[in-house]
Order: sequence, then structure tokens, then C-alpha cells
Amino acid sequence: MADFFEKARKLESRVQSDTDLKLSDTLRYYMRDSKAALDLMYRRSRCLADFETANKNLDRARAKNKEVQQAETTQENIKKKFEAISEKAKDELNDFKTRRVQMFRKNLIELTELQIKHTKAQIQMIKGVLQQSETLS
Repeated sequence: MADFFEKARKLESRVQSDTDLKLSDTLRYYMRDSKAALDLMYRRSRCLADFETANKNLDRARAKNKEVQQAETTQENIKKKFEAISEKAKDELNDFKTRRVQMFRKNLIELTELQIKHTKAQIQMIKGVLQQSETLS
């Protein structure tokens, strides 16, 4: 009987470490992917601030009637850059959502398969102990 408890302890330890590894892998992947999306949104907000600054500079240039053409060109360039980043961000966020769902689904399936594998091992171990106890009786 002591042998059974020792095997059960080892098996339970293996189950816990495998589960922890699988779940930590899932979270690590999610954090990396989230960081990339966050960086993209930061670049977009930075570009928006530049666009707003360019608009203010254009208004000042028009009020003073100096270097209006240069301010308009700068404002247009920054506007195009902002729109391009916004479009890219929209696509990236949609991709992120799709990847996130696929990744969670895949990892949950793998975790379930791992739990089934460990449960089968536990059943086999218990059956072995039952057979040993029946032969001793």
C-alpha cells in the first residue's frame, strides 16, 4: 500500500507541473502578443499627438500668414501617416483577436488531452493496486 501512495504522489506531482507549464505557456504567449498590440497602439497615439500638433502649427501659420504651404504639407504628411497607422492597427487588432482565440482553443485542447492522459495513468495505477490487493487476500 505504501508503494501505491508513493506512486500516486509522484503522478500527482507530474500532473500539477504539466498543468502549470501548459497554463504558463498560454499566459506567456498572450502577454507577448498583447505587448505587440500595445506597442502598435502607442505608436498610433504618438502619431495622433503629432497630427494634432501639426494642426495647431497650421492654424498659427495661417494666422500669421507665414510658411502656410510648408505647414499644410507637414500636416498632410502626418495625416497620411496617421491614417496608415490607424488602418494597420485595425487589421492588427483583428488578427490579434483571431490569433488569441485560436491560441486559447489550441492550448485548452492540449491541456484537456494532457489531463486525459494523466487520468488514464491514474486509473491504470489504481487497477494495479486493486489486483495486487486481490492476490494478497
